[in-house]
Amino acid sequence: MRQLSGIDVSFLNMETSSTFGHVSSLNIYDPSGVPGGAGLEATKRIILERIDQLAPFRRRLVEVPLGLDLPYWVEDPDFDIDFHVRHHAVPPPGTAEQLGEVVSRIVARPLDRGRPLWELYVIEGVDDGRLIAQLTKVHHAAIDGAA
Repeated sequence: MRQLSGIDVSFLNMETSSTFGHVSSLNIYDPSGVPGGAGLEATKRIILERIDQLAPFRRRLVEVPLGLDLPYWVEDPDFDIDFHVRHHAVPPPGTAEQLGEVVSRIVARPLDRGRPLWELYVIEGVDDGRLIAQLTKVHHAAIDGAA
C-alpha cells in the first residue's frame, strides 16, 4: 500500500466528464519484425512475464472514507490481464483515417478507477492487415509525481 502524492491527486481531481487525466501512446508495428509477434496473446504474455516489475500496473486506487486523507494505491487482488489488454480491429482497408477514428473513440473514454489505471489495445487490420497498432492509455496519477 502506498499513499498518492499531492501531485498525483491533482491529476485525479482535474478530471471532469469531458476532460480525462490519462495520456496515450500509439505505436505501429510490422509484426513480421517482432519476435513472437505483436498480436493480442503475445502482448498479454509479455506483460504478464514482466508485471511483477511494473508496480503501477498492478495497483488500483482506494479512496479514504469521507476524503479525510489522500487516496492510496493498493495491489489489485483481482488483477485481470484480459481487462487491461484488449483486441480491436479496423475495417479494411485499414487506412490511417480509420485507425484515427478507432483511436479517438478509445481515448475519449475514461479509465475505470476501480482497476489499475491503464489499458492497452492491440489494433489489427492496419494497412490492409500488414501492420498492428498498439494503443496504450495510462493515467497521469499512476506514472507522474511520486506514485
